[in-house]
Amino acid sequence: MIGLATSPEIRMTAYVFERVHGSPPATIHRALIGLPLLDGLTIALPWGTIAAAGPSAGHSLYSVNHHTDGVASLSGPVPHWARESAAVLNSHADPAPGTHLVINREIPAETGLLTGAETAAATFLALRALHGPPAGPHPLAGHPAYRTALHARAAHAVLTTPGTLEHVPFDLAAAGLRILIVDLGARHSSPLPTPPGAAARAAAALRVSGPSALGPHLTDAHTFGDPLPDRALRTALDAGALGGRKIGACVVALTPTAALPEIRRALTARLTPDLPRPPRLLTALPTPAEPPHL
Repeated sequence: MIGLATSPEIRMTAYVFERVHGSPPATIHRALIGLPLLDGLTIALPWGTIAAAGPSAGHSLYSVNHHTDGVASLSGPVPHWARESAAVLNSHADPAPGTHLVINREIPAETGLLTGAETAAATFLALRALHGPPAGPHPLAGHPAYRTALHARAAHAVLTTPGTLEHVPFDLAAAGLRILIVDLGARHSSPLPTPPGAAARAAAALRVSGPSALGPHLTDAHTFGDPLPDRALRTALDAGALGGRKIGACVVALTPTAALPEIRRALTARLTPDLPRPPRLLTALPTPAEPPHL
């Protein structure tokens, strides 16, 4: 049941669904963004993609974030924002089940933190609730961020290999730590792979020494050579961060909670002259996968 206690983004998605399709959605699911701290070691962020779905005689997809595109269908070219949802819909059954779908991504694509896996996961959950289990897997089913969106736990990171999934203790709140995301507002480049075995080594350090041990592993995985993220990382480290690396168009740092005010001040002062706007700074804890909202 959607009520006043429901998050505003969920309520808005339900409202848009009813305005677009003329009736309330039958089900709403949010799948969280899987943040790849290192390749294969991921946490779920508190934000993701919301998918609202309802039965239909045909297929229609609508994006809250690209509303000027109008309603898309599976016939003809599919807009970029609908590719993951269309792939999941087409793989759910043959023919694809009739579905109205509204997608709402809570983080701008320009951050480079969206992989499409969170959108695929939200669509999968909504279709499973509406039409039952799928006939087979879809192309993103094995993606670490997809698996994290479905299986994340609070206070844990997710260590994945092609055949395994392990929850690694990563209780930042108890350790007085936070993940700081520095959105630089710059065009992001393709992600570079982290060194082989980095995720397994970091997970081993977390099991032995706790969350603060991750910091040096993050910095070791940062690829220096891009002046703006390099400057952001050095500024954060000088102000008290324990480590960090560039992910997408952001720098992600492990920071003591007590040092956050100084780190925020230093980043804003150091980076603002080189940006079209001050950097956006978000803090996060590992977040559990969510139950259905409707």
